[in-house]
Amino acid sequence: MKNFILIFLVFFLISCDPEEIVEAVIPSKVTAKQSSQEVLTEARTDYSSDAQLAGIYGWNVAQNGQVDLLNPTSNAFVYIVQSDIKQENEFYVPVYLAGPVKSPINFNTMLGFISDASAKEKMQSVFGLLAGQGIDPSANYLDSPQALNQILSNSEASAFMAANSTAKIDMFLVPSKTIDILQGIVNSADWIVHLYTNTESKVFWLNSGTGIVTKF
Repeated sequence: MKNFILIFLVFFLISCDPEEIVEAVIPSKVTAKQSSQEVLTEARTDYSSDAQLAGIYGWNVAQNGQVDLLNPTSNAFVYIVQSDIKQENEFYVPVYLAGPVKSPINFNTMLGFISDASAKEKMQSVFGLLAGQGIDPSANYLDSPQALNQILSNSEASAFMAANSTAKIDMFLVPSKTIDILQGIVNSADWIVHLYTNTESKVFWLNSGTGIVTKF
C-alpha cells in the first residue's frame, strides 16, 4: 500500500506544473496586511532604522481585496515607509518567494490614476502629510478584504461596480485619528478606495473608527 501511495505521488508531481506545486504550498494571492511586517523589517535594514509604515497603496486590487504576486505588472500592494530621521518616504513591494524590494511606484504614479480633479486635489493633501506621519503600530484598521467589502456595501459604490463590471480598484491606507468616548483621541488608519474606468472615477473614504463610508 505504501508503495502504491509513493508511486501515485511521484506521478502527480511529474504531471504538475512546478509553479502550481509551489503556489499550492505558498499562496501567491495576498492581502494588504500580510506583508507589512516583512516590509518594515527590510526597510529598517536598508532604508532607515526608525522606518515605520506610513501607508499602503493597493493598485488594481481584486474585488476580494487581494493582489496576485505572480502578476506584478498588473497589480501590487505598495508599502509607503516613513522615516522621522530622513523626513521622507520610501516605497516597497513584496516579491513572490523573494521578499520586499524598493518600488518604482511613487506618489506621482498613484495620483496619475485618479481622473477626478477634486479627489486628486484631496489625495495630494493626504500624501503630503505622509513624510512626517506614520501609522501607529497599535492602530486598529481593517485588512483589505474586509475594508473593500465595507466600501462596496455603500449603495453608490455598489451601483458603480454593477454598471462597470471591468472597473479597476485602487486602495490607499493612510494614518488618521478618531475620537473615542472612553479613550479620547486614538491613532488609527483609514482606507480610501478609488473605483475607476477609462472615463469615470469615484473615490470613497472608510472611517476606521465609525465604519462610515463617505464619497469624496
